[in-house]
Amino acid sequence: MNYRKCLPWLAAVAFLATACGGTSVTGTDASSTTSSAADAPSGAEEKRNKALVLRLYTEAFNKDRTDVVKELVAADLVQHEKSVPGGADGQVELFKGVKAKIPGAVATVKHVAADRDLVAVHWHASATPAKETTGQAKVDLYRVRDGKVAEHWGITQTVPAKTASGNSLFSDVYRYPQGAPALSEEQEEKNRKFAVSAYRRLSDGDVNVIDERWDSRYYQHNPAITNGTAPLKQFMQQGTQDGASSGGDSDGDAPATGGGTRFGNTLADGDLVWVFSSDYVVADLFRVVDGKIIEHWDVAADGQ
Repeated sequence: MNYRKCLPWLAAVAFLATACGGTSVTGTDASSTTSSAADAPSGAEEKRNKALVLRLYTEAFNKDRTDVVKELVAADLVQHEKSVPGGADGQVELFKGVKAKIPGAVATVKHVAADRDLVAVHWHASATPAKETTGQAKVDLYRVRDGKVAEHWGITQTVPAKTASGNSLFSDVYRYPQGAPALSEEQEEKNRKFAVSAYRRLSDGDVNVIDERWDSRYYQHNPAITNGTAPLKQFMQQGTQDGASSGGDSDGDAPATGGGTRFGNTLADGDLVWVFSSDYVVADLFRVVDGKIIEHWDVAADGQ
């Protein structure tokens, strides 16, 4: 496995038997990860954006209401799913395509985030939603403008029958001893910077960041690696060694060690930080608790 080209680090291990590939999830402009204070929506606007997007699942998808899609989606929606056209009709076609592949599919939203004008949704598409080893794991990213969905990216991963950790690709494992706290916007932004910088260091080959920023309990939802920081560190170290022994990329444009993966949009909402790759069709979710990364999910497009 070519370590540098097979980052992001954890999404890659779900598909060790296949070559890395795919197209950009959220573009290549790293500046898209932030917005100016003047442009940033208020907390109330973010809540409205979140409620708007969730209607696509509870009403449009689950109740087959195409009228809701046309109500919520802009006529000139920019659609990054190559298989369907833009606009509301393309979104309708996208949902119909999921149901054609999974007859009787129900959308079960597992995690959702609203940050600035972006809304991210981690969901399970399955005809048997109580069984989290069935169907597809999906992440959608939407941009909302003027009360309409104006842009959409999507990632789909077939759910494996089992995982190394025994955790599903969806449900939370970590539980707060006294209930989840309400976090301020300032704390959410602090968590975002913390997790993104930690991920950046790990992507660049610094495995020591695991000891600094990961909680030793570390609950893992990637199907190919188990819980705890030791398995993560071992995998990363092995990847670095494999990359070094391969002599680097054939084009010589970068050293074999150090991922250099570019990030696209990043979001923080509650205790979760979402990172979308610009180089791979992958989204990562990190739970940050008491200044440590304690839980992780990812969705990597089939074939990555």
